[in-house]
Amino acid sequence: MPLLVSTPLQIFLVEENLSQVSILRSGDGYYFGITQKNDTVVISHSGGFLQYFRKNFQTARTSRHLHQPHQIEWAEDKILVTNTGRNCLSVYDENGGLERDVYLNEIRWDDKNLNRKGNHFNSVHKHGEKVFVVAHNYERPSEIWELNWPDLEVENIQVCDAGWAHNIWISDHGKVICDSKNNRLYNASKNETFWQSIEAGTLTRGLAVSDKYIFVGYSSFSERHDRFWKTGGLWIIDRNTQKTIKQIPIPGSGDINEIRLLDEADEAHNGCILKSEYLESIKSGSEIVNLAYNARKKYAFLQQNIFPISPILRFVNLIPRWKYYFMN
Repeated sequence: MPLLVSTPLQIFLVEENLSQVSILRSGDGYYFGITQKNDTVVISHSGGFLQYFRKNFQTARTSRHLHQPHQIEWAEDKILVTNTGRNCLSVYDENGGLERDVYLNEIRWDDKNLNRKGNHFNSVHKHGEKVFVVAHNYERPSEIWELNWPDLEVENIQVCDAGWAHNIWISDHGKVICDSKNNRLYNASKNETFWQSIEAGTLTRGLAVSDKYIFVGYSSFSERHDRFWKTGGLWIIDRNTQKTIKQIPIPGSGDINEIRLLDEADEAHNGCILKSEYLESIKSGSEIVNLAYNARKKYAFLQQNIFPISPILRFVNLIPRWKYYFMN
């Protein structure tokens, strides 16, 4: 059961019984959401665009309409994007065309550096004929917004006993989200803890679910400028007993933003199977970014914001993005 894991600077491939971690893509992040249908994979970037990868086709990018997009999900013939900075959902077609922005309330900007009145919508998941959107909400209690499909009109808002929430999985257990602030999985249907991490100083973000296991990402609490360099990792939980089976640290990975199952259906996503054979079109790497990651993995003191190494890496990571926008 291999996994894809997105982080600010890298997309990792975790395989060989979850014991081998390698870089699948680097050099044009900040990576966040991952979704797929058939042989096409779509990745969101906080730089404001989506990338479409398809076997035997040139990689396509959308226009830079998005602002700090987070999670995305392919739902039928649409790609739903949490356009976090604009405090809305954006709807794209299967080829990268923007169809519409869906504002869920009167707030038109996620002002995270000012009064923080925005909702910081970060996760989206279609289940049946409903679409569920998770609102982080900063220091206010997190919420689950329930929309109808396909009109995407708000039908219900559930306030949760959770903070800085991300992700949502809906099953016989109920509605389970990552209560990132309190380092746990929270069952919003029963208003109780579903699973609690024992790793102090971390937050839960990133969720994938198979028929036997639950995979939860964890990231170290850190200042924003350190989130590229700190150690993150994965928890593996038995789905039936909610007991922790294994912890997989990824030293120097940076924040864990998202997790996707490979070669089997992911119940925390759209249920489509992302086959390993489709990953060839995604493979690409920056030698500088990869070299720096290997150094952080080996030397723990490098897992922090260090001048001038960190600014150089950030600059290298931005070059492909700038080339695209200045040349198109």
